[in-house]
Amino acid sequence: MDLSDILAAIGIVLLALGGGTFWSFSTGVMPGLGRTDDQTFVSSMRSINRAVVNPLFLLPIFLPPLPLVWAGLIDLDGPRGWLLVAAGVVFFCGAVIVTVGGNVPLNTALEQSSSSPSASRVAFERRWNVLNGVRSVSSVASIVLAVLALAV
Repeated sequence: MDLSDILAAIGIVLLALGGGTFWSFSTGVMPGLGRTDDQTFVSSMRSINRAVVNPLFLLPIFLPPLPLVWAGLIDLDGPRGWLLVAAGVVFFCGAVIVTVGGNVPLNTALEQSSSSPSASRVAFERRWNVLNGVRSVSSVASIVLAVLALAV
């Protein structure tokens, strides 16, 4: 096992953890919160958004592109390398950039909102869910690319 293999394994594990988080929110957490009243929704999302600011949550959300791209650059002379780089880039664009540019600002706006729970929810929920859907699909695509890299 060489450095590229180790980095690819680390990247894929982190990718699966981060992607699984997005997928879980899309398929379970947000549909469940969607069934609650406005006050419960807003207070729950505020609580979740505060709780996720910790290394165990944030590392799999932001770190996967680094080992994937590094592993890919080591093996860039073949399809494995290009697939690993593509997996890292897709995750970076579809998950990291979307998180930083979309979901985090919405989280911050929800936290700071002095509007009614109903107005706060309307300004947050649909946009946040669409962005999280982008993160979920991008994560699945990244995982597929990374797994294909192992098969070539």
